[in-house]
Amino acid sequence: MNNIEKGIYLPRGKIEEIKRKRFKSVVKYAYDNSAFYRRLFKENGVDVESIKSPEDITKLPFTTKQHLREAYPLKMSCVPKERIVRIQMSGGTTGQPVIIPYTREDVEQWKEMLLRAFYIAGITSKDVIQITPAFGLWNGGFGFHFAADAINAFVIPIGAGNTRNQIKFMVDFGTTVLCATASYPLRIAEIAEEMGYEPSELPVNKMLLGAEPWSDEMRRQIEKTFNARAFDIPGLTEMGGVGTVGFECPDRNGLHIWEDNYIVEIVDPETGEVVDDGEEGEVVYTSLNRKAMPLLRYRSGEVSAVVSREKCECGIEHMVIKRIRGRTDDMVIYKGVKFYPSDVEQILAYHGVRHYIIEVGNGIRVIFEGENGLTRRIAKDIKEFLGFTPRIEAVANGTLERFEGKAKRLVRG
Repeated sequence: MNNIEKGIYLPRGKIEEIKRKRFKSVVKYAYDNSAFYRRLFKENGVDVESIKSPEDITKLPFTTKQHLREAYPLKMSCVPKERIVRIQMSGGTTGQPVIIPYTREDVEQWKEMLLRAFYIAGITSKDVIQITPAFGLWNGGFGFHFAADAINAFVIPIGAGNTRNQIKFMVDFGTTVLCATASYPLRIAEIAEEMGYEPSELPVNKMLLGAEPWSDEMRRQIEKTFNARAFDIPGLTEMGGVGTVGFECPDRNGLHIWEDNYIVEIVDPETGEVVDDGEEGEVVYTSLNRKAMPLLRYRSGEVSAVVSREKCECGIEHMVIKRIRGRTDDMVIYKGVKFYPSDVEQILAYHGVRHYIIEVGNGIRVIFEGENGLTRRIAKDIKEFLGFTPRIEAVANGTLERFEGKAKRLVRG
């Protein structure tokens, strides 16, 4: 068994041993090497010597996105600039950039986590891997590339955009694995049909999709369209990048969190208190094995819940959380009903809808491309399953804006 397999199939006792050792070490490391954490601990009355095990984690204060913005450019770094080999920037932010520095060890850790995902998905050196997320300050494409390069696969580092070229390369080079944002495959399918290709006849048989919430029903639609198997790959720049924190096993009942590298808590977004397993809340991450800028109790804004801490049928003993439902700032409250765009997407995708937007302002309006006859059935299902009645509007195919990166589904007026 190689190191990648060993990491995936660590027995529960070993996971706890590694987690305990690394947690105590990273807390002291952050305190000793980060002026930010020394100040934060002092302001919150934290005695670093009293933090001895993961059970003590709730004694620590939260780290927030605002802390990271205020730390620009490298005020939270734990290493001298000479040890930093690259930076990435957190996507989806406005105003002051959120910069995440990496040491060589951090880059290797990112690669190793992606190699775990590749192993579980059955991706090997025989695959042709097309990487469509951008190569730039946003971390999208790099993690995929590091892992694909490490296994000596045929890599097409095409990056974002130019969908017609993406399809040409798939056909000409025989792409078997597509790495993309979750909404991009349906755009590829649309353009492929315009070019005279049947999406299901393209050579792609596996997809690693992430960067945005996507429903189970949308996954079924993507898999049916392409005759491929699609895996949800989570991860955020603050924790090292796409694919770092965990992955789906073949059972696909949720996301296995790599607990030898990360501690995950689910907290009430309003009170900050840890919620019971099974209860939905905000995901809080602590990175255990990063050097340049480890983050303690980082409030991600992602919404999920603990599914299981027991050994999975696949043999993996790392905990499982639900696939990310959305972000706390994407939650819509309408007449006392709380919902996320992915909840509406689940219903729309069930009715075969691929392209839609949700307008929130004076009421809720759901606009989708499709037949007008679907509006009544969609309205009925939204009322029945989500508990509110939006205005539903069908428009002609091609009316709504298309995206080659993250899709903008929610529009607030």
